[in-house]
Amino acid sequence: MLRSHTGRVIATGALVGYPLSIFMYWLLYPAYGKSGATAILRAIDGHAPATTAADVFAFTGAFLAVPASLTLMTLLLDRGSRIGWVGGLLSALGWIAVIGLLMLDVVAVEMARGSGPTQAMVHVFHSVLNSPLTIAMEVLATLHVVGGVLIGVGLIRTRVIGLAAAIVATVTPPIHLASNLAGVLWLDELTWLALAVAYGMAARVLLAGDEPSRRSRESSTSSVAPTSFSTSSTS
Repeated sequence: MLRSHTGRVIATGALVGYPLSIFMYWLLYPAYGKSGATAILRAIDGHAPATTAADVFAFTGAFLAVPASLTLMTLLLDRGSRIGWVGGLLSALGWIAVIGLLMLDVVAVEMARGSGPTQAMVHVFHSVLNSPLTIAMEVLATLHVVGGVLIGVGLIRTRVIGLAAAIVATVTPPIHLASNLAGVLWLDELTWLALAVAYGMAARVLLAGDEPSRRSRESSTSSVAPTSFSTSSTS
């Protein structure tokens, strides 16, 4: 995908678009910082449209995060960073698990519609939240944090981007996790904006990769042109 200009543009959009989409998700999500079936359903109750809008950004960001992770994995592997390769793989797996967990939001919205969640609905949602499958997916979802840190380490080692930006890419995943668990929205949002800037610099490196091939094509064209002119003059 990164060998063509179109592929690089798509990868660039994923690198910048995914953290910005997650930023919008947490900004709109009414149940931010809530835990437990009762607290989540009560927060969503009466805010189903806002939750639905937030989920659109969440699914968009999670889906874009997978190719973004694979793009960074390829970028770092090309520069000999095995730790970056592992980080990209773990990040992609973690975001795939996040996509599955986001379906719980869809279920919660449906339960909160109409007259609101009943006690029976709360009980069912509690059972779903604490099911072995959900717990397993939550464990897998944390891989996107581990993967993000390893990607950052790979960026530091290879100096694909500036050192300051690479450090930002390394520390933002654990800060996001800690602030999310603590319910500190402003800090969580700041991490996604910072990550968008850091990955935006990696996107610039991808787009800059088109320059050598463009100059080569221009050089080839200019070298052919005089030959053609000379031939026509001789005839």
